[in-house]
Amino acid sequence: MLRRLSAFLSEAVMGFLALAALGTGLAPFLFSLTPTAESVVDALEWAIIATFALEYVVQFTVASDRDAYVRDPWRILDAAIVVGSVASLLPSITDAARTMPALRILRLFRVLLFGVRAGHGVGTPALPVPRRLPEGPPRVARLLCGSDAALPAEWADLLRWAASPTSEWVHASNLSPQRLREAAEAAGVAHVMVDAALNESSFPRLESELRWSALTLSVPSQTDILRRDPVLMLLTEDDVLSLAQHPLDFGQPPAAYAELPWGPRCALDVVRRVLARNEELAARLEREVRDLESLPADQSPDRFFEATFRLKRALSVAKGDLWRLRGILEMLAEGRRALPGLGEQGREAAARLVEEADYLYETVDNARESVLSLIDLHINVAAHETNRFMRLVAIMSTLGLIPAITGGLLGMNLADSPWSVTLGQVAFATLVLILGVLYAFMAKGWLR
Repeated sequence: MLRRLSAFLSEAVMGFLALAALGTGLAPFLFSLTPTAESVVDALEWAIIATFALEYVVQFTVASDRDAYVRDPWRILDAAIVVGSVASLLPSITDAARTMPALRILRLFRVLLFGVRAGHGVGTPALPVPRRLPEGPPRVARLLCGSDAALPAEWADLLRWAASPTSEWVHASNLSPQRLREAAEAAGVAHVMVDAALNESSFPRLESELRWSALTLSVPSQTDILRRDPVLMLLTEDDVLSLAQHPLDFGQPPAAYAELPWGPRCALDVVRRVLARNEELAARLEREVRDLESLPADQSPDRFFEATFRLKRALSVAKGDLWRLRGILEMLAEGRRALPGLGEQGREAAARLVEEADYLYETVDNARESVLSLIDLHINVAAHETNRFMRLVAIMSTLGLIPAITGGLLGMNLADSPWSVTLGQVAFATLVLILGVLYAFMAKGWLR
């Protein structure tokens, strides 16, 4: 319910209401209004202010980042409109503040605020707010080989361990850029590589360093179909250091591949979990595609194309990630690339993951093709309806042109005209021409 109300109270609607409030606010300055008319204008203005208060509460409730919402300059302006107006009604406001000059100044102040707000309503839509940088302390966990649960650790423990690993999996998340630089220096890898893996390009890839093998994975979000949370795994045969900017739940003990050394065992287990997350995402996207396919082709509801294009984008991103991840797994399975200590059993495990990745890739690709076909269908239906309307306009224009030309040639009156025709004869001839043209359109099939 709140989502629908939030979509209805869009920037365009609120900009229109601000424009209406601008008109009601200027009316008392430009016209001499009767007491009744002034009461109606005041009631309209207060109704618009109440709508602004409702919109602020609804948008704040559904906002994903409420702190950013409150700090947005336009939201501060909305709050000023509502609070400034309501403050004038408080009993603590003195009688002097309620005098006619004071009320006119308050009205003029509201007019200025509404004028600025109306300009924002018709302006260019704002770009999506980027994800905030992590705040607060980093989250560090240590998992010993053979242990059943991860243990919490401090950031200083990670820095000491990175400089001298001891057969563990250390996972750190909620990392700011400064923390990432510290971790890169402690592990002896280039900070540029870490920054590129977690900030610039989060697609799956595998790189080899002198000390570590670096595996970057893109983890689908469980809440937002468009978001990907990258995680960088630095691997040796017995050690794993995984870094992520935002919190991830990938610090659990490996549930498979017990025959492999600790490093590749953890890496393949994380890949398996990433594929499971992609499978959940694919199932969710397929459900959304089926819901859209159930809509009648001649009935595209509001925001239909926005929803389908967003869905297409999510499917394209998932398809690209799965294609790259499948390529990495194929290279590992065929021995063209290697992880420390992977061995023959590890290559067989990678081959099984290739099959799963290939299946998910085909599933996502089929869903994407379905969305593209659905978009084409609704665009074609909309174009067909437009053509039908334009044909109707053409028919009405042509039929109306016949009496217009006839009247223009004969003039307004037939008395004393050089034409030896009567009004009935002209009307009959005009009707015959209209029926003839109408029959031509019917024969052409434009009226079916």
